[in-house]
Amino acid sequence: MTPIREKRWRRLKAGLALTTALCGICALGSPASAVVEVDPFTLSPEELFDATVITVSKTPESVRDAPAAIYVLSSEDIVRSGATSIPEALRLVPGVQVARVNSAGWAISVRGFNSVLANKLLVLIDGRVVYDPLYSGVYWDVQDTPLDDIERIEVIRGPGASLWGANAVNGVINIITKKASETAGWLINLTAGNEDRAQITARYGGTVGENLHWRVYGKYLDHATDETPFGTNAEDDWAAWRGGFRADWDPNTQGDTFTVQGDIYRSDSGQMRSVPELTPPYAIAQHENISVYGGNLLGRWTRELGDDSRFTIQSYVDLTTRDQLTLGTRRNTVDFDAQYDFPMWKQNKLTVGAEYRDSIDHLSFTPIITGVGTSYDEQLFSGFAQDKITLVPDQWFLTLGSKFEHNDFTGLEIQPNARLQWDDGDLQTVWTSVARAARTPTDLERNLTISTGVIPPGIIPLPVSVILQPSPAFSSEQLIAYEAGYRRQWTPSVQMDISTFYNDYDKLSTLSLMAPQVVGNPLHIVLPIATTNLTTAKTYGFEAVLNWRAADNIKFSAVYSLLDMQLDGPPSNAAIASEGAKGQSPRNQFNVRSQWDVSSDVALDTTIYYVDALPGYNVHAYWRLDARLGWRLTSKLEFDVVGQNLLSDSHREFGAITDANAVVIGRGIYGKLLWRP
Repeated sequence: MTPIREKRWRRLKAGLALTTALCGICALGSPASAVVEVDPFTLSPEELFDATVITVSKTPESVRDAPAAIYVLSSEDIVRSGATSIPEALRLVPGVQVARVNSAGWAISVRGFNSVLANKLLVLIDGRVVYDPLYSGVYWDVQDTPLDDIERIEVIRGPGASLWGANAVNGVINIITKKASETAGWLINLTAGNEDRAQITARYGGTVGENLHWRVYGKYLDHATDETPFGTNAEDDWAAWRGGFRADWDPNTQGDTFTVQGDIYRSDSGQMRSVPELTPPYAIAQHENISVYGGNLLGRWTRELGDDSRFTIQSYVDLTTRDQLTLGTRRNTVDFDAQYDFPMWKQNKLTVGAEYRDSIDHLSFTPIITGVGTSYDEQLFSGFAQDKITLVPDQWFLTLGSKFEHNDFTGLEIQPNARLQWDDGDLQTVWTSVARAARTPTDLERNLTISTGVIPPGIIPLPVSVILQPSPAFSSEQLIAYEAGYRRQWTPSVQMDISTFYNDYDKLSTLSLMAPQVVGNPLHIVLPIATTNLTTAKTYGFEAVLNWRAADNIKFSAVYSLLDMQLDGPPSNAAIASEGAKGQSPRNQFNVRSQWDVSSDVALDTTIYYVDALPGYNVHAYWRLDARLGWRLTSKLEFDVVGQNLLSDSHREFGAITDANAVVIGRGIYGKLLWRP
């Protein structure tokens, strides 16, 4: 056994031992009575401004005091949206572009540069990074945490790299699940409809003594196949299951808390894949099965030290395998993270942290993707420091901080930020910031060869094979971001939040054409493409949120986002679509939401969305109406009827119509039965 494999096996055995021990502890637990959770609908807009978030500064603070473009989706927001997945719930968030690609895939980004694997957005679940370091993006088909277990989703628009590191360029999405003490007793959620044919979630929580709370869950989903724009079967049906646990232990009065949680999962979906060939017909459409399975285990210890000071250590192991027609990947990741929040010293509130991550990829090559060597080991070392300085008590604050990160591709990346804010102490907050962030290269860009297609003979009498060649000189994409925001509580029932931004990008990824070569067997031309850093961009825009509680039982919210993108890349005779990203994100988006408690047992919620056209894909602008009727049948049983995309039979949301995987998104109707016995 090689040293690398031996080290990985030791870590895996330790994780399995910890999981087994925890399951044994959980098996000793006794049932606990159900906990009544706070309904955010009962909170006024003023109280919503006081909601606690951690993503902006890695320490607890209120939304009102956070000097960033932060938006929080509460658990009640998610339920009342009628969403059946995390991506669908994210449609509510200002500045976030969400487009469904097929049954199991979404393109999600913040403030532009959207793609199926958006590479400028960092996503975390309870502190565990789910950004894929090989493909540069997030696979949403396996980020399927049960919605009933989510406490809130915090979304930062704008760079978060000074705390969270590389790839937190345009934003950070932090999905935070409920504590085990909040999920005691049984919960069974049964959902059925025409698009989501079935979703079944079962959860049970208990206690051991007074201080140890735990839960276990299982989930299964079955999503129907979609239709292509031409009315044929897209063969993209999707089935998945997952299970997991969480245990929280407060053993003493000294402020110690321990959390251990883990998941296992499997996802199977399909799609059509165009496979290039050097002989007629030069491309064959094949059905591709995508199987993904894996598991993760996370442990965290926090000690509260008094005076708003704490020490936290976190570690996780994440194992995942993805098998598909283009490439097979098996990844083992180990991460260690420590953070210390110093007590307030004069005018300074200092937070420091350090992290180490080791990620090992084992690849199974195919005729489409090949490379030299099948095992790649990437190590990441990082540290950060941030100081929030009180310039004038209760009014002026200056936050200075930076992440110092060393990766195996570009070496040291320094990602600083500075934030200035003014509070009037009660009704309004003004903030402004400047930050630097970087998106680092991957092995896919640096070391692998990808066959992208074959151009049949025509003007050129030979077939032309287009390949994306390894680009060892490709370096990090860079951003300098300038932001400003204003929050105001106009009345106890009306609040407003506006954020503006100007982003200056440099060294963006560019597909540059190289000199063609003539090769044999069979005789053809190879047209190489290299990944270079020859494109720059400037983007600007704003997001506005207005919340109005019109009556005790009626609440409205409106969200508007404007994005303008200006790219400057090489011309078409030297590069491929170097400025194409401009047409792949909507310029205008808005949604208007109403929540009406018709009675103590009946609720009616509606959301209307507008999404602007994507000229880069010839996707037309569309309107979307979702509606939910919720009925509490008994104190333990609730029934929902939800309609999605009610304004039209179907519409396209992303991708070229000529793409083998192009689908239309249809109208969905489903019912949900929620039982808490």
